[in-house]
Amino acid sequence: MSEIPVIATAADFMREGQARLAAGSPGPACIAFCQALDLEPRLAAAHYNLGAVLLMAGRAGDSLPGLMTAAMLQPGHAQITIALARSILENGERERAASLLAQACRALPENAALRAAAAQCPLAQVAPEKLDGFVSRVSPEAGNARIAEATASFTAGRFDAAFAQASPLVWIAPQSMAVWTLLAEASRALGRGEYAEFCVRRALAITPSDAQAWALLARLVGAAEGRLPEAERIWARVLELAPHNPDLIAEAAAFHDKSLDPAPMLALLEKAQADGVDFANRPDLLDALARALLRAGRLDEARAMIRQSLDLPGEPDQIRSRQFTLGAIEDKRGRYHQAHAAFVAGNRLRETVWEDEGPCDHTMITRRIESLHRRLNTEITSGQSVVSDADAGPGNIAFLVGFPRSGTTLLDTILRSHSRVRIVEEQRVLGDALRRVVDGMSGDESNFTEDWLDRLEDSDPAALRASYLEKMAHHAGERLDENRVYIDKLPLNMNWAPMIHKILPRAVFILARRHPLDVAISNLVQDFKPNNAMLNMTSLARIDRLYDLSFSLWQDFETWRRPRVAHVSYEALVDDLEASVTPVMRKLGLEFEPAQARFFETARQRGRINTPSANQVTQALYTTSRERWRNYAFALEGEDSAALRAWADH
Repeated sequence: MSEIPVIATAADFMREGQARLAAGSPGPACIAFCQALDLEPRLAAAHYNLGAVLLMAGRAGDSLPGLMTAAMLQPGHAQITIALARSILENGERERAASLLAQACRALPENAALRAAAAQCPLAQVAPEKLDGFVSRVSPEAGNARIAEATASFTAGRFDAAFAQASPLVWIAPQSMAVWTLLAEASRALGRGEYAEFCVRRALAITPSDAQAWALLARLVGAAEGRLPEAERIWARVLELAPHNPDLIAEAAAFHDKSLDPAPMLALLEKAQADGVDFANRPDLLDALARALLRAGRLDEARAMIRQSLDLPGEPDQIRSRQFTLGAIEDKRGRYHQAHAAFVAGNRLRETVWEDEGPCDHTMITRRIESLHRRLNTEITSGQSVVSDADAGPGNIAFLVGFPRSGTTLLDTILRSHSRVRIVEEQRVLGDALRRVVDGMSGDESNFTEDWLDRLEDSDPAALRASYLEKMAHHAGERLDENRVYIDKLPLNMNWAPMIHKILPRAVFILARRHPLDVAISNLVQDFKPNNAMLNMTSLARIDRLYDLSFSLWQDFETWRRPRVAHVSYEALVDDLEASVTPVMRKLGLEFEPAQARFFETARQRGRINTPSANQVTQALYTTSRERWRNYAFALEGEDSAALRAWADH
């Protein structure tokens, strides 16, 4: 979706939404109507327009919260009532829709449109015994018991059950804020972010001053593509309503921690301190303040804050975060042994929480790579490539791959600065496309079974290719244009290269390379979001094994299949950007553009980047990350990094 300009008032956003609709852009129109509701959560016209657009798009279920809210705010409005009745009818509730229309006709007997709608959806005689308009006739006690049951399911982590139990409650207690926030939370947990947003906006129309509901809205908007400035404004609203709530302050700080500009986070936390918020007993606030001070270059103050935080008790996962903050501060201070000790402690806690006692399994991805390599070796031994048509598929798809922390985000930012390049960053385009054709793989992208890989190998490459291109168009937000190049950036897709090449033999692979020991240290010191893949970055031994498996597979793949590959060395890129990038552009059928040398301007315009390299790529090229491993040479001499050293020599 194209970005909606910053506008001053709700009326301006409404006009913007109408203009977007007239231009045939319903998605941006809905965002404009939502931004109007950010300013006036009880604006009936915005709720109605939002619901009507969704209804016309065939999304009757999603349209209900908006249309119900519009009807609540403007009772007796015939047009809104008819739209709500249609939404209810299309949701399979014919008697409920008929009861609503019959009730409206009694209130407005002269309205011809209502009479016509009611005639098309007549009311059964038994309906009034069960329904009051669209509302079910249930006692308050029974309704409260059902709300409590749904809430208990959510609290127990049974989100599917909570959603199923909460959904009928909108007919029993449509004015209950608790119902709508519960439905929003359950939808969010199930990955239904848009519907969750519609539900929480109805909750805010019921109780506009609820800071917790605004915070939920901020989380939802912040997770949506292209809406970060809006989320920032909503967080400001949250803190206006609850300026001394330490939980919400900590969450707002975490939101700002991902911003490219550290100033808002530091200002937020220092204001909270000045306002008397208790930091002394809140290690999460002390940790956040330490990170803000670190980013501002105030290292001594940062260290004092994080040491104070570590002196307080906490859950293992909370202490993990503090250890990584301490490690980053000590690294900046040049105290590398102390930094290494903190990173090791943080990583061990990550293993304990997320693998030893949690849901992750770091061997899942390594076992998958071994399986993929065995399959490639079988092909090599046979002497017959599985790529049956080397000219199949489009030639304007590329994959930016490499081991994490090898410069892929830097390359991403340089490449996306080209006028004809569109990059889809860190999305599971490939995984979603494969699962769509061959079911049986779910959850983390590194989950797999041998049976699933067998069925994937036997699948028609044309079907897989069609699925991939459809998913790429979806994530790119546009129909694929042959005059543009689309780059799928997900580093560890390098391990899927044989399958990618089979599906898209004309695709270009852009392989980012960096000194293996620099890569190892850079991964060791990152507090990655836990998943099966990133649990391989918690020790040098694990990094060593994953690196060796990944590049052994890649080397055999490239030697045997001879795909279209552009190699980019991080070190060479830092030395001479244009000389390094020009061959890549030509491999893509493009020429280097001067704007690519000013990549850091593109990065700053993005506001934030969802990878650990965000701060680096907003600056002109610098060399301080080169040979960083030498600061930690004392940790890189054992058997747990032997393969890394061998690849460095290679």
